[in-house]
Amino acid sequence: MKQSKLNLKHLAMFAALAGTAGVASAQSSVTISGLLNVGIAHGNNGQTQLDGTNANGKFAMNDLLSNIAFSGKEDLGGGLYAGFQLVSFIQVDNGALFDSSTLFSSRSVVKFGGNFGELYMGRSLTPANLQILFTDPWGWNASSAQVGWQIQTANYKSTSYLRTNNTVGFVSPEMGGVTVTLAHATGENVLSNDDGASIDYKKGALWIGAGYDQSHGMDNNPTMNHMADLVAAYDFGVIKPMLSFTTSKVNNVTYRSYALAATAPIGATGTLKAAYARLNDCACVAGSTAALSKVSLGYQYDLSKRTALFANLSRAKAQTLSSTNTVELGIQHGF
Repeated sequence: MKQSKLNLKHLAMFAALAGTAGVASAQSSVTISGLLNVGIAHGNNGQTQLDGTNANGKFAMNDLLSNIAFSGKEDLGGGLYAGFQLVSFIQVDNGALFDSSTLFSSRSVVKFGGNFGELYMGRSLTPANLQILFTDPWGWNASSAQVGWQIQTANYKSTSYLRTNNTVGFVSPEMGGVTVTLAHATGENVLSNDDGASIDYKKGALWIGAGYDQSHGMDNNPTMNHMADLVAAYDFGVIKPMLSFTTSKVNNVTYRSYALAATAPIGATGTLKAAYARLNDCACVAGSTAALSKVSLGYQYDLSKRTALFANLSRAKAQTLSSTNTVELGIQHGF
């Protein structure tokens, strides 16, 4: 992850957006929201790679993908609307952007919708990745405990890792509990095009879905890469189990992964989180297959509707590599 100082140009852009939001909100429902998420982590300096935080054998403060979002929606009449969403990752631990080259690296889209569904254009998670992250109790927040994108995407990368630039997408209206999302991203003669789709069925406590994506990846590989996933969840009230299964083909090598996870309320203010995941080959040991497994346990205590304390434990182990064990304590605040 790149870390850089928030330069004056970015500060000016944030100030301009914040300054005009109050005026615009009276007319077009512009809102500013976000989540600040910071933890103190300690690891054993194991050899197994982690998608999330790794304290490298010492205590370290880590930002867990904190973000600030600007969004708005305008009623055009006749059931039509226009809107936008600009979401930037920020690093509370050092005040920097997640990526100095991209101000709104999380999402930047303009939207047009109505009874027919919603069209969006810009930068966004692929439909399949957006679907998968909801089966991770930590929501891909870059904590040491998250199931994580490497495992759950089975080593597959879109043209902008988890997201795509220059995207035109469509989200259908819900029909009998079924929603379909389609997306096409053009590489603009520099990178590969990227095509993705997902279908979700939600009825009461049940959720079942499937997704697909294909591209030549971030490195514009000569072969077409593919990823397909299946997801499911059911909220029993006392526990909500979640499942994801992913298969991919990257540079003509097939990978598979699965993750079993669950969340459970503990009293009126607590939530227990647990997950076990396995990737058949993490591609992290040259010349050999290294299966990667990860187990995570977490507890979140809500101080209010906006603020919570959390504690996480995790262990990741790849074949022939020493395990990476991490403990993490932190606080999150939404606004």
